[in-house]
Amino acid sequence: MRTTLRGRAALAIAATAALGLALTGCSDSDSGRKSSGGSSSSKGSSKDSSKDSGKGSDSGTGTPSKDKGKDSGAATTPTKKPSKPGTGGGGSGPCTGAETKMTVAKAPRPVNYQLITLTNTSQRTCTVLSYPVVSFSPDLDGTAEGREDTKPQAVVTLKPGASAYAGLNTSPADQADDGTKSHAKTVSADLIKKIGADGSTLQFGQPETFKVDDLFIYEPKVTYWQQDLDMALS
Repeated sequence: MRTTLRGRAALAIAATAALGLALTGCSDSDSGRKSSGGSSSSKGSSKDSSKDSGKGSDSGTGTPSKDKGKDSGAATTPTKKPSKPGTGGGGSGPCTGAETKMTVAKAPRPVNYQLITLTNTSQRTCTVLSYPVVSFSPDLDGTAEGREDTKPQAVVTLKPGASAYAGLNTSPADQADDGTKSHAKTVSADLIKKIGADGSTLQFGQPETFKVDDLFIYEPKVTYWQQDLDMALS
């Protein structure tokens, strides 16, 4: 009898243990499914995060959208075009023969005067220095003497289209032409491009020559360039 009871007890214990193991297995299986589902959710959130992260990185690529350019409020300052050489404005250099037009004509007054007119035909502002270097031909040596009493207070500056004047006195009014002195049929004038510290001058070396009526030449003198016509004929 004892043996039989013990055997039943052993069978009961074994059955209980088997049932416990079965229940444990089910629990583990469910938890495994749940874990697997959680992992799937994690993957989904990771993908969503990657997408969001990608969108965010697009805004930081340095390529602004049209709307951002409009809403940024940043003022765009247009770049100034560089000035072309030779245009008017700040500093100015000596006028050259290539950018000026010179004429020589008989002055209405005083007697024995020729009026030299220099017009700036360029698009820049330039200056005329000292007085024109005037020579005569044929067969006349030397140049007209500059009249120091006509030296202007400031450098004569010519804007585009403006003119400067110099008066050429070919002979004194009280000097009679007795037929033995020199005469000229042409007058040549050159511009000065530099004045040295010692007062020496440097010519451009390209004088313009003009035909004139037969002029009696005796101790000719020329005024400094003037911006006022009357000053040149005084």
